[in-house]
Amino acid sequence: MTLTDLDISMCRSKLMSDGISDPTNEQIAMHFIRDRRNGLLLNCDWMACSDVSMPDAWKKYRKDLRDLPSIAKPKLDENGHLTGVTWPTKPE
Repeated sequence: MTLTDLDISMCRSKLMSDGISDPTNEQIAMHFIRDRRNGLLLNCDWMACSDVSMPDAWKKYRKDLRDLPSIAKPKLDENGHLTGVTWPTKPE
């Protein structure tokens, strides 16, 4: 996955507003995966409603997304390519 200049700029700005004066590529990459992960979780939050029976595949997907920052080793190379992240596969 390649981050756009806008992705990198937005992550850098957010980290700087959080008090990190000169974010590293690794910090930018981690911020990006957390932000993207949060969006993916938001898109399937409806599966966690009390009136929906969540299949095991969806439970695993959501758990894998929540665990992603603790198991990923994200890096951002000079071309903006994100490595060290294996995204969980969304169930059908």
